[in-house]
Amino acid sequence: MTRLWRTGDPIHAHTDENGDLLSFTWHGQSHPVAAVVNRWRVDLDWWDQRLWREYFKLTTATGLLVILYHDLMAEAWCIQRLYD
Repeated sequence: MTRLWRTGDPIHAHTDENGDLLSFTWHGQSHPVAAVVNRWRVDLDWWDQRLWREYFKLTTATGLLVILYHDLMAEAWCIQRLYD
């Protein structure tokens, strides 16, 4: 069963000097990125209440398939979806 957090569940992201995601920590466990399957940006409602995020669909060395996002306005990282 897929788990979805509509507003995201906070994570701590570890990136390199270019901003590429290397790993993330979620609920105290580190998850190294094995492969980024897809990456895209969303910039909605910039004239009203802006939503500006970069999404990552990726697999981890710990066996997860997830969608994470980086809120580019708040500089916050969250997990949004966990696939079983």
